[in-house]
Order: sequence, then C-alpha cells, then structure tokens
Amino acid sequence: MDWKTWYQEHCCSAEEAARRIQSGDRVVVAHATGEPSYILDAMVANADQYENVEIVHMLALGPCKYTKPEMAGHFWHNSLFAGPGSRDAVNEGRADYTPNLF
Repeated sequence: MDWKTWYQEHCCSAEEAARRIQSGDRVVVAHATGEPSYILDAMVANADQYENVEIVHMLALGPCKYTKPEMAGHFWHNSLFAGPGSRDAVNEGRADYTPNLF
C-alpha cells in the first residue's frame, strides 16, 4: 500500500479522533504552533467519557482547558515546559512537570 492510500484511510474528524481515546490512555500532542487545538477541544467537550487520560505536552501555547480544576479526574497533564496555560495545574498538584533539555 502506498502512503497516500494509507493516509486517506486514517483521516478522520477531530470528534472521531476524540471518540477513539479511552480512559487510561496517554495522548502525546505536538507542541507550540503544532498543537492540535480541534482535537483538544473535542476531548474537553467529551471529558465525561474519560477517566485518567494523560496528556503529554511539551510546550502548550493554547488555553489548556484540560488543566482546569473541573477537568480533574478526566485528564492529567504531563508538562515538559510549565507555561502560562499549565503552570497553575502544576503548582496546584493537578499536573506533572517533567524536566527536560530542549
């Protein structure tokens, strides 16, 4: 199978991608301007469907809705850079900070 066919078979909407995530999964997302905001918004909209989904994010530039206090139990953020969107969650014990070298 060529890559174009494989790619087309794996394309889906953000909502469909969010539905494929299960409780206990680890979701690693691209950082900075590569942040998949539509998928993260779909995940937050479906938060009641999840328990303990870990979101690993190097540098979050978006609003980090998944780190809000009301998301506790649904999402756990593992930040590789505690920026403005995730810093409160890290400081309040609702997220981890994993030190790294860029």
